[in-house]
Amino acid sequence: MSFSLRGKHAIVVGGTGTLGFRIASALADRGSVVTIMSRNAVDDRQVLEPRLKPFEPLPYMENIEGSRRPTGHQFKRLDVQRADIFKGIFPTLGPVDVLVNCAGTSQTSALKRTGEEEIQLILNLNLRATILASKYAKLTPHGCIINVSSLMATKMGAGAAVYAASKAGVVELTETARESYLKQCPLGRLGTPDEVADAAMFLITNRFANNCVLNLDGGLSAN
Repeated sequence: MSFSLRGKHAIVVGGTGTLGFRIASALADRGSVVTIMSRNAVDDRQVLEPRLKPFEPLPYMENIEGSRRPTGHQFKRLDVQRADIFKGIFPTLGPVDVLVNCAGTSQTSALKRTGEEEIQLILNLNLRATILASKYAKLTPHGCIINVSSLMATKMGAGAAVYAASKAGVVELTETARESYLKQCPLGRLGTPDEVADAAMFLITNRFANNCVLNLDGGLSAN
């Protein structure tokens, strides 16, 4: 599937890892300006940035709350174990159309042999970072948050109790955020692809539907 995200600002937390950078590359390929955040982002920029499709800014880029979207890809250092950094850095990044939470680490030993420092590290990277990024990112009204979890969130594996618990937390966080959104929507559900297609056909075939805005949001904008 090919579609354009031209002009959209995407943040990928954990964007220097294998999976995170692949997502960042796909976003850049579709026209997004990407902010890659990780502990090693600044150090890895020289190697990674040439592998991203250069961003082509729109003739003008609308701002919200006085903050403009970046005009080029960014690499920002983010130590996800320090909660204070999230509150300080995210408001400076401007409007966010897509937030991808992909920071994480694995567990290499059974619970009995897993030290407290490693437990804290796993919880910080896999769960707390996702919570804090989602909390402080300046998401646009139609913005999107993608939280990367794991099969182990629902299918327990031997020797990965803390990892599985952290990823299960990510799933529950996402479900709770979804329910919060649905409560704001008068219809109490998401739209279907068929409903979007019907609206598109109306706009295409109705000759009097000129220069009109069709709010296809289940009544959310009326709140």
